[in-house]
Amino acid sequence: MVVVVAGATGHVGLAAVYALVAQGAEVRALTRKSTSEAVAPLRELSKVQIVECNLSDGDASLATVFSDATAALLTCANFRGQVDAEKAFIDAAVAGGCPYLVKLATVQCYTAKDSPCEYARFHAEINEYCERVAGSMKVTTLCPNWFMTNHLADIFGTLPQSIIAYPVVSEAKATIVDPRDVGDVAAALLMTPDPSKYHGLTLDVAGPEPTSMAQLAALYADTLGRPVKHVMCPMEAWIAAGVQAGLPDWLAQAVSLNFGYWEAGELAFESSPEVLALAPPKRTMSEWIHEWAPRSPPASA
Repeated sequence: MVVVVAGATGHVGLAAVYALVAQGAEVRALTRKSTSEAVAPLRELSKVQIVECNLSDGDASLATVFSDATAALLTCANFRGQVDAEKAFIDAAVAGGCPYLVKLATVQCYTAKDSPCEYARFHAEINEYCERVAGSMKVTTLCPNWFMTNHLADIFGTLPQSIIAYPVVSEAKATIVDPRDVGDVAAALLMTPDPSKYHGLTLDVAGPEPTSMAQLAALYADTLGRPVKHVMCPMEAWIAAGVQAGLPDWLAQAVSLNFGYWEAGELAFESSPEVLALAPPKRTMSEWIHEWAPRSPPASA
């Protein structure tokens, strides 16, 4: 099988590439800059062809990557211009005769063309466009929950102060998911011999257990061997910290809307039955914290 992967250096995309190669697939890994450090892991893999391609520029090379492809994965970071970029990929996949597309979206409960979350509006428009133009191409949409990697802001931001700071009450829970599990789900779908079984489905992908901010703080404390507490900060302070860390203001504003859904219990959903039957997410928040917390800078004096 030959699988095209857009966003191959991202958390989900890279995990999918690893899983695909392990299952014997050939991968065409699309990246905007083939010389970047993020591409280094791909260079170590056999059966991976690195293709420099910018979806946002209508890159002519996109027209050729689907030659003899059996499936494709579309996973992009959220950015302004995302709608046109993903539409270009979908158009090229359809024109190239790609039989099957797995695309990454976002949390279903706030995905709508009138959503208060800007990137959720992007995904709603892309989903609608794909449904309209896909023709004979089979399509499955994955809707992952809040990512564990979002907590890298704890690891390299607030943990040296022995706190985690979020605008959500300590006891509210979410089924936080490891992007590597999402990549594994995508790979399992892409390798299926009968994509028609999953055609037209929109599948939730969530972590194996609900976790609260209080539990996160306790896991950090256990791993680091010192007290760590959750501080319920104002929303404006969280947004400002996100912008200071490098998020564009519009994206920090959009991401912050997750906390209202988190507090309302709407991010404590389970994975769809099809996901649980095919490649159930297994990585826990405890495992993720034990992997990453030791990399946090030392505690402040």
